[in-house]
This record gives sequence, C-alpha cells and structure tokens, in this order.
Amino acid sequence: MKIAPIRAVAAILLILNIQGQPHPPSFSAKQVVSPDSAIVAPLSPGMLFSIYGQDLGPEQSCEGQADLASRETPDPRRAAQANLVDTTVYPKQLCAVQVFVGTEAAGLLYVQEKQINFKVPQNLPLQGTVELKVVFQGRSSSGVQLEVGADRPKLSLEGVARVGGPVWIRVELPYGLGVVAYPGGQPPLDFGCNQVEVRRNGTPLTRASLVSRRGIMGPGNGCGNDLAYPGSSRPHSGRLPLHLLYRFDAAGVYEVRYARLNNIFAQEIRTQSDWTKINILTARPPVPRVAPQDPSEILSDYLPSILGFPNTATLSVVVEYLYHPDETVRRYASAALDWWSEAEVERRLAEAIRTSGPSDVVMGRYSRRPAPELIDPMLPYLQSDNPVLLRGALLGLGWLLRTDTDRKPGGVETRAESAILAATEHVVKIGDPKMVSHLAVTLGVVRNDRARDILWSFVERGVGREQSLIVITWRKDVRDLPRLGSLLTAPVTGDPLKTELASLPYALRKSYGDAALPFLEDGLQRSGYVFVRTSCARELVLAGRKAGFAFVVQSVEGNARYKQEMVQFIRDSFPEIKGADEGALLAFLKERAK
Repeated sequence: MKIAPIRAVAAILLILNIQGQPHPPSFSAKQVVSPDSAIVAPLSPGMLFSIYGQDLGPEQSCEGQADLASRETPDPRRAAQANLVDTTVYPKQLCAVQVFVGTEAAGLLYVQEKQINFKVPQNLPLQGTVELKVVFQGRSSSGVQLEVGADRPKLSLEGVARVGGPVWIRVELPYGLGVVAYPGGQPPLDFGCNQVEVRRNGTPLTRASLVSRRGIMGPGNGCGNDLAYPGSSRPHSGRLPLHLLYRFDAAGVYEVRYARLNNIFAQEIRTQSDWTKINILTARPPVPRVAPQDPSEILSDYLPSILGFPNTATLSVVVEYLYHPDETVRRYASAALDWWSEAEVERRLAEAIRTSGPSDVVMGRYSRRPAPELIDPMLPYLQSDNPVLLRGALLGLGWLLRTDTDRKPGGVETRAESAILAATEHVVKIGDPKMVSHLAVTLGVVRNDRARDILWSFVERGVGREQSLIVITWRKDVRDLPRLGSLLTAPVTGDPLKTELASLPYALRKSYGDAALPFLEDGLQRSGYVFVRTSCARELVLAGRKAGFAFVVQSVEGNARYKQEMVQFIRDSFPEIKGADEGALLAFLKERAK
C-alpha cells in the first residue's frame, strides 16, 4: 500500500517531534544505594543516598552547598537515635532537579544526568515503604517504592558449623558503621564494640571468660578493633568467632543477636540485629590444615578457628607461634595460652625454652616468678642472629636475675653476667632501638664496673642514651652523680623542646635523694631544654625547695607555654588548693617561694 505524499510527510514530522521530546527521569529501586558502599539499604532519616539512572538532571553537574546557619529538626518519634542523625540542611531544588521521598522534598548534594546524591528527609514513616520520585524541569519519573526504617545489622552463619568446631557469624553493618573486624586490641576475646548474645530454646548461653595470666598485653582499642596487621589488610573482615565466647556442645538450632555499641565504656547500644537462627550440625573430625605464616591469616582465621577447643595438638600449634617473627602474632598466641591450665602451660614453656630458646612473649610469663633453672639454657641465645630469640634472652635474663636471688645455683649469676657483657656489641649491631633499650635494662642487673662503663659508653655514643642514663641512676653509685648532674646543664644541641633528658631529674631524686637537689637547682636555672627545667621544678617542689615554687610563679605570671601543665601539677600535689582560683594559687606559691 502506498502512502500519500502529504500523509508521509506528516508521519515523518510526528516521529521527529517524538524523538526531540526530553525523556522523564528513570531509575529502579536497585539503583538507589548508599553512596560509599553501593549497597541497597532502607531509607533512614538524615542518611545520604545516591540514585543512578537516566535523564535525572542536567548534563553538566551541579553541587548543593550546606546551609551552615540552619539545622533540621530530628523526628521526635526517633528520639533514641536523635544524636546519631545528621541534621545538615541542603537545598531542596538544584539546577531544576527535585527529589521527593513521599511528599517531602529531599536535600540535594549533587545532581547530574546519570546520578543524584540526596539526603533523606527527617519525617519518614517508621516502617513499611515510601515512594521516591525525581523531577527534572517539571518532568517526573515514575514512583519507585523503597523500604524505610533504620537499617539493622544482618547476620548469617559462615559456611557449615559443627559441634566442637569453629562457628563464625557474618555481620553486615548498616551504612556508616564500617565493617566488623576481628581481633581487637586485647586478643583473643576482645570484640571491641561488637556485642553478641546466643540462646537456645529461649535460654541464654553463658558467655565464656578467661582469667588472664599474660606477661605481655596489647593496647586497648576503645571501639574500633584496631589491632594492626603489618604488611597486609584483614582478609576475613565482617565476621566474629562465636565459638570463643560460647560453647556449642549440642547439635541443633541456636539464635544469635548482635549489637553495635557506641563505645565500650558506656555500653550504649547504637544498633541491634534481630534474633537470627543458626544451625549447628553434629561433630565430625576436623580437616587438617597447614599452619599459615602470613600474620593476617593467622590472626583473623587460623588461630581463632582452632582456639576454644584446648587439646595437646592445639597447644603445640600455639607454642610454635610464640616464636613467629611478627610481634602481633606472638602476643595473640601468648594470650591464647590462657585456655590451658597454668601447670600445663608452665611445663610446655619450660620445655620450649630448652628446645627452641626464649622469645619475648615466652619470657613475659616469667617477669614476676623465679625460675633460676632457666638461666643457663638462655645464655647461648645472647649471640643469636634471630631478633626474637635475642630479645627474649635479654628480657628473660633481666627478669630472672632480679628475682629470688637466694635460690640461684652457685655460679649462675657470674656466668650470666659474663655472657651479657660479652653480647653487648652483638646486640647493638643487629638490634633495633627497642632491643638496645632492653640491653641497657639488662645491664642494670650486672653489678660490676664493666657494665657501668658500657652504659656510659652508650650515653656518649647516643646508643639507647635515655634508657642508659636511667639505668645508671638505678645503680646509685655516688661516683656517677656529678656526671649525671652535669648533663642537666649541658649546652643545647638541636631542638630545645627535646624530651630525651626530661626523665632524668625524677630518676636522680629517686635514686640519690637530697644529694641530687643542688644539681636539680642548677639544671632549673641553666638548662636550655624546656622540659628539663619543668622536670627539675617538679622535683624541687616535691622536695619543698623555694626555687621550684618560684619557677612555677614565673610560669603563671609570664603565661609560659607550660603554664597549664605546671598549674595542674601543683593542684594535684597539694589537695588544699585543688579548687582554688589563680589568685589564691599564686599566693600559695609565693608564700613557699620566700
């Protein structure tokens, strides 16, 4: 059939007209995501979200600026979360773009043809769904239904869990709360701000606890599970080892609930999951695994997976890791020993020292107990090229030679002192500054003058200088007092704010008593180092010397950089003026400076 020329022209014009019409914005529910994690999550008041789609805005992007003079009012129905909600105000229309969540216009941070970043309004339904629309130049998208409500953690069992085996629970945190990570700073039972409950048939399981016998402990982490993994990232983030906290002794269905705390001190729950069912299967013999050497694999998977089931084979693995090159692994392994009885651990460690040598964490168990029979087996390791064994020998000998002197076998102290003296240059050659400090401390238990000469040589060479000076004061040799005192008035080299000598005034007064006071007064007047002078002033104040009080008066009246530090020291040292104003404090100081 032929189309008449006029009708053909009209059809062409109609097609061209349709093609020239701008399309309305279009997107799907799956294209509304959290901007950083790019995951679909329920809309929550004050949260930022991104929309990805077509024809959402202008080809050239526009950015919305926050109104710093205004704040949104949080929804009173969500009072418990009010302190967690972002109330920053952003423009509700930007480059002819609007986003509506229900009937509420959302704040706009960024608009462009294929992406919008918006802030969810405060007034949302508490649960259910809400319609989301994008309007650009008066053209509206179709409404897209999205789930609303505060996002909650989602739990799932990782892999298959069996009685007598590891039970790892995977935790997906709401947007903005980061990622669950294990271990924390006090392994193995430090879960940081991650709190987990388990129940069976409605009855809560009792949480496991360990009585720590550790000689070396890691730093507390506060909340963030911030134990560092040198050289690599955590390969197993997002999960927690439930079997370390709870005993799953019978097969069946259990329920788990997770809570994220604001911090570990207030124990205030920030978000909490629903109770989630997990299934524990009957026991089977474990599949043997080759013990890894990578710190990340050891700390985040291998060691926590085998702990909680104390047996001879597992203890042997843990003892081997006490000698690992990475200090974090050694600390974790040392803490893990608390799963076994003290008697069994004592026996295995004594055996390990004789067969494998000392390590720092092994000897940490002997920091306060006598074990003179271990001194001779450690002496050869003072010449070791292995830093772990060398550090362990230094620490162990330093501790053991100090304890229970009456029980040491005849001649063992002489042999140990000779071995320490003979090893000094070897330690300096291969050791780091921390190890050299350990050496200086160990030399402090060697009572002959050769140790004294070596310590002074360290001071002159700048090798472990600060620790060597402190150790020299421990010896309380009156021959050293003038030489130590002269350091307080030595010419400044480099930064006058250096703190290397700041601990010396305290050490001098503690070891030499009133005999050190003239040197402290000289240092107060003549030292070019700021913190040497403040340290001298502290000791002189505590000794009741006028010069110390006069120095504090000058620091207050002259508004010195260390004024607040000195004022706080005075308030802490003299309870009678703890709450006094500055005038009364000055009067107190001046009276004692007369």
